[in-house]
Amino acid sequence: MAADITNDSRNLKYYFSFIVLGVLTGISSSVFLHLLKLVTTIRFKYSYLIYFLPIAMVAVNFCYKKWSPISEKGNNLIIDEVHHPKRDIPLVMIPLILFSTLVSHLFGASVGREGSAVQMGGAIGNYLAKLFKYSKRKRAVLLMAGCGAGFGTAIGAPFAGAIFGIEAIYLNARIKISTFLECLIASYIGFYTTHLLYTPHSVYIRITQLEFSWKLVFYALIAGAGFGLVARLFVLSVEKSKDRIKSLGRPLLITFLGCLILLFFYYVLNDFYKQRYTGLGIEVIQQALTEIVSIKDFILKFILTVISLVSGIKGGEFTPLVYIGTTMGSWMSSIVSINPNFLAALGFCVVFGSASNTPLACIAMGAEIFGHELLPYLFIAMVIGQIASGKETIYSAQIVKKFK
Repeated sequence: MAADITNDSRNLKYYFSFIVLGVLTGISSSVFLHLLKLVTTIRFKYSYLIYFLPIAMVAVNFCYKKWSPISEKGNNLIIDEVHHPKRDIPLVMIPLILFSTLVSHLFGASVGREGSAVQMGGAIGNYLAKLFKYSKRKRAVLLMAGCGAGFGTAIGAPFAGAIFGIEAIYLNARIKISTFLECLIASYIGFYTTHLLYTPHSVYIRITQLEFSWKLVFYALIAGAGFGLVARLFVLSVEKSKDRIKSLGRPLLITFLGCLILLFFYYVLNDFYKQRYTGLGIEVIQQALTEIVSIKDFILKFILTVISLVSGIKGGEFTPLVYIGTTMGSWMSSIVSINPNFLAALGFCVVFGSASNTPLACIAMGAEIFGHELLPYLFIAMVIGQIASGKETIYSAQIVKKFK
């Protein structure tokens, strides 16, 4: 009897950990998104701040090297710790990635936000595992749940977040149903916490009254291949460029020069005032879902994001990849003369899903954000996109699934 009571109390404490994880991740994501909205507003109002991008990014990277060099690995550090637990994930990762991403957006870098929320959630999960002295397996589950809660709270899609936490890390083993339920608990608790705190999530149009059509199936097949190839090109561009630049040494100088190149592009494009390619570009994504946009939008965002990431600027890849996919799909709609929301919504999900090797999470995300009527076409486009993108992934520490 005493042993049963002890086991029950341990189980209750373990499941309570996921509730705490969800609340803390929801609070951190809410604070992050509120501050991100503020710094974006400031940048639009005082566009001259973009001129200080090189100095700001060098200062941020100096802080990383001084206080927590290991945190520069970002999401890959968390994935590594699930597969090969060797070291502690420093709690200082939370303020570092929060501060660095806000600075990146304040001064106009072309990066995202969701990757930062994922890192904060993972660091919180690691702290709770350390606090309660859990085993390596339980720590791994808390890391997955924290990453998933971070993703779900950042994009406002908790079910997709729970899947992402498992799929992005991928334990290379059969995942128990209980693990998925634990990730669901953290993700949904985090999501509702952000709602209680009036978190400014991005809102996109819902796709309704989409009747089945073989013509749309064909478009989904062709577009899926295009999205997958673009995702593959993006990953290879970042990887190969980083490998070449790393051999040169002097990372702070590389950051400074990379930011100067960004400023050159902004000047040529007159983007200091329009700010179409700086920061997140949520307004452009929303526009691409309702009207045709130019081919130059996804090409320029592709180039500027690669430069930002290769230069060591902190942020995330999700929103830039969503921008690339959505604007690409919108432009493709002009070729076949259909409403842009269909192909733009597919691009929204497929480019990131292919680049991050998280197809199931991104299919779920598509259903949560755009509605279930898109699902048959999204599934087709995602499968083709996965095949076209090959084994490449933005998470270098990830164990790639066999079918890729």
